[in-house]
Amino acid sequence: MTRNIRTLGDVGSNLLTELLRRGKRIFALDDAAEIYGNNNSGLRDLLSTLAKRRWLQRIEKGKYLILPFEAGREGEWTEHEFIIASHLIKPYYIGFRSALNHYGYTEQVSRTVFIASTHRKLKSALEISGVTYRFVYMSDRRFFGATEITLDGYRVNISEREKTIVDCLNRLDYCGGVTELAKALSYGRDELDFVKMAEYARRNGNRAVVQRLGYLLETLDVGTEEAITLLRDNISNSYTSLDNLAGPEGRYVERWKVLVNVPENELLQWREP
Repeated sequence: MTRNIRTLGDVGSNLLTELLRRGKRIFALDDAAEIYGNNNSGLRDLLSTLAKRRWLQRIEKGKYLILPFEAGREGEWTEHEFIIASHLIKPYYIGFRSALNHYGYTEQVSRTVFIASTHRKLKSALEISGVTYRFVYMSDRRFFGATEITLDGYRVNISEREKTIVDCLNRLDYCGGVTELAKALSYGRDELDFVKMAEYARRNGNRAVVQRLGYLLETLDVGTEEAITLLRDNISNSYTSLDNLAGPEGRYVERWKVLVNVPENELLQWREP
């Protein structure tokens, strides 16, 4: 069986050295062209050779990850999945279950990274080194509430703690259901800004989010009177299911216009005594 020998010629070495000097461990074809020159065919051949020799990993069309020397002959290496995600679409932020996990609000381990964006990709998901990157389209109105973190020298956008909860209540399928949100609210009770969260829920524009959040805050006995008042002022006259991933059976709570269609003990287990 033929194995790719991990050698690196002068031209390839100069290209990768300069890319790394510029802080581009992940780079696009245009980044390489600035260094290599205008010979597009020659550059593509070079990048293809470097990928075959495991100095580069192609993460999607026209985008590459530089594999360091420590990757060894087989090129067994990858960047932090959030860093890779930050190069796949613009604008973006890491959100939903991925953000919950980052903040320590869930123990669920997922090999999927959820990326919110106002742009659409041709494919809704990519798989890179065993990790699935799922792109979640979001309207301009709902695309707010991101903050910046630093990972291994890279700046990465991620939803704020409060926006993460709101986004998940809007798309429960991307966080594992409302019980995961009850857990998150309980874990974050001492660091979440509940007034900001209530304002974000109102700004989101989906009143089902407002109603779900208000019911959860009161059931778990977290939040503030100001947050509850803000939510109460923005509920709908129509009922919504607490968890749209569950069945239609349950009890109606008029105060929040919510159909509680999950076992209440699953929520109350996260309420402090």
